[in-house]
Amino acid sequence: MGAAMITMGLHQLFNPGGLFEVGVMQWLGAAVVASGFILLGHGIKDMLLKEVRSSIIRLDMDDDASSIDYGLIRDVLLHPDKYQQLLYDAYEMAYADGILTEAERNELSALARVLQVPERSAARMATRAAIESALEDNHVSEAEMDLIVGAARPLGLSDAQLARIVEALQDHDLDPEERAMLDEMLATIPDEEEE
Repeated sequence: MGAAMITMGLHQLFNPGGLFEVGVMQWLGAAVVASGFILLGHGIKDMLLKEVRSSIIRLDMDDDASSIDYGLIRDVLLHPDKYQQLLYDAYEMAYADGILTEAERNELSALARVLQVPERSAARMATRAAIESALEDNHVSEAEMDLIVGAARPLGLSDAQLARIVEALQDHDLDPEERAMLDEMLATIPDEEEE
């Protein structure tokens, strides 16, 4: 928006129309250019502020802070879609040890509610994190197996394919064929941007 205002103002400065006297039109053009720069600067400041706040949260630099960052809360409430990567990162950390405790499950659910992530999207993130965790360590925990099997149903897999997945994962270790099957299944789960 700011760039468009600057462009229109510059055009008016160099090609003043006939609506008013040439000097007045040039002053109006200069005012539009100045307003465009202000708007452009404000937009850039907002983008940088969001990025800095997101970085602070990701790095968790301020562990012992006793004050609440109301600016970050406002940003999360106004732009929840920009912070959904935090939820996916939380799922990855929760599955890193191969076990999803009740406390972790409650924390992830609360985070999904705060970020206003729909249940289907949260389930997709959890499933992607479970599959990637299983592929990373070549071991399938009970929680990962439940999520992987649950994800297979809506993906349109046949009962025979589903039975094959369950049979393959029951030994809780991944051989190359099972790993290839999970890789293929992971590729069928769409990212958030693909929807």
